[in-house]
Parts: sequence; C-alpha cells; structure tokens
Amino acid sequence: MLNDYLNNSGYSKLSISIPTFNEEESIVKMINNCVSVLGDNPNCLELIIVNDCSTDNTEELANELSQKFKTVRLINNISNIGCHPSQIQGWNNATGDLLYVLPSDNQIPPDSIFSIINQMKNNDIVWTNRYLRKDSIFRRLISFLYNFISKNLFKIYSSDIDSAVMISNEKYKILKKHIDSKSAFIQVQIGFISSLMNFQQTEVDIDHVEREFGSAKGLNLHDIIWVPKELIRLIRQKKEILKNI
Repeated sequence: MLNDYLNNSGYSKLSISIPTFNEEESIVKMINNCVSVLGDNPNCLELIIVNDCSTDNTEELANELSQKFKTVRLINNISNIGCHPSQIQGWNNATGDLLYVLPSDNQIPPDSIFSIINQMKNNDIVWTNRYLRKDSIFRRLISFLYNFISKNLFKIYSSDIDSAVMISNEKYKILKKHIDSKSAFIQVQIGFISSLMNFQQTEVDIDHVEREFGSAKGLNLHDIIWVPKELIRLIRQKKEILKNI
C-alpha cells in the first residue's frame, strides 16, 4: 500500500528519521507500529533509528529491531546532540527521495503518513499540526509561545513547528546547507528558509496520543534560555540567506 501512495505522489521511497534517547520502553512498540502500518519493504521504506547516546537499553533493542526488520537501520551518535540535530543526522544518511521524521515516544501514530504523502503530490514540504495535543498544560503553553514568536517573526507556514514534517529529499538538499543550528531551533530554520525559497507548503492535522512511558524530552524551560539568542541570530542571517539562495 505504501508503494502505491508513493508512486501516486511521484516518489519511490520514504525515509523516516527517528531520533531516540532513552526510549527502551517505547522504541519496540513504535517500530512495530510503523511496520504494521507501512510494511517491511526496503525498496520503498527506510526507518532510521538515530540513537542519541542513550544510557538505557535503547541501543540494544534498536540493534535487535534492525536485525528483525529489513527496513530498520541504526545510527549511533558519537555524542549527545539532541532531538532535532539527530533528526538531521537521519535525513543526511537517508536513501529515500521523500523524508519524514517521527518521535520515538510513540505519541504520533504512523497512520497519518498516507494522507501526508498524498499532500506531497503538489507540495515540497508538508507540516503537521498535533490536533487535540495530549501534553501537559505547561508544555502546550510553552509550545504556543514558541510557535507564536516563530511564526510572527519569520512568517513560517507551520502553526506547530516542532511537530512531524515531511519534505522531498531534493528540496532538503537545497536548504540543508543553510541549516546551522545545533538545537531544536532547526525546525524554525527549515520553516524560515522554505518560505524564503518559496517552497510549496501545506499543513495537515494529525492525531496525538498520550505518552505511555517515560517523560517528555522536547522543548522545556531550559530551552527557553537559548531561544532568544537563536531568534536574534537568524534575524541577522536573513540578508545573507537571501543573497545566497
């Protein structure tokens, strides 16, 4: 079924980057869900687990999954670099012509992937909005403020910038030389540069489920310290980016 959706939208292979840090309780179920929905055909699917120096049994479980399924690959980071830099690590090593990212915490089910692929037929990048987000009020508030600032300062298309995103590998190769952030701000850079380059963009609502195990590792109060610095830096880079695209 995945192959049919890809062909209908003009693609042949989907590569999904899966940033992972200490997700021993979730990673097996997450990969099993992906294979159950998308199949295990390496000709049209690649699941890239990027282990970000986990200190639990994530690496061992990921290695077992890579041996069990033909579509699963494992990349072990040399040092802990964070979720979105790990996402980029997966994309940089992808062999597919269509790229996607999924968190390993299993909060975004893979079921919505087919509708996103459909949207790629007429777009270069498809953002997702976590409909009825199942996170704490605190995390939703922080996310709202982050999205509000990012959207208004940089005119990015996405209303949920840290959610899953799909992009053609052809377009990613064009914009990746401008991605120099080493933090979660990478998603804002992708959105900002995509708009500057006039990429065709759209957004779709996706399901979001409660985390079963562990604790969230995304945007938090600690991250707020570097957000203003990243925003100021990108404002200063705008003229240089426009000059070089």
